[in-house]
Amino acid sequence: MSAPRESGQSAVELAILLPVLLLIALGCLDLGRAFAVRMALANGAREGAHYASMFPLAPAGRGSLTAICQETERDITAQGLSASSLRVVPSAPEGWLGGKPVKVTASYTLPMLTSYLFGGQPLIIRASSQMIIIGGY
Repeated sequence: MSAPRESGQSAVELAILLPVLLLIALGCLDLGRAFAVRMALANGAREGAHYASMFPLAPAGRGSLTAICQETERDITAQGLSASSLRVVPSAPEGWLGGKPVKVTASYTLPMLTSYLFGGQPLIIRASSQMIIIGGY
């Protein structure tokens, strides 16, 4: 049988450890969300780079910077991310010719749950993919 002076010990231990456990749980939740966003961006950038490699910039065709961005955004938003926090940048450093690389970079601003507690900045997550242009003009 416990002594009367030890009856509140478990309540005090809970009061001390509960904030630490909640902080760890929120950190794990933020880490999981960041990983899921990174995977969605990587998949969307890969789809955008594939589209750009199949339909490079052409005078009359489906290939344009707007079409590449729309294709990438469509894939990323289909995975549950908001289009308002998304930025897509397609580029072809060596030109939009067959055999040259094309790169699509997607970035997303993710507000972290733990930043509400500590006043931190949102996390900017980036992913890019590069493919070779198949057709050429």
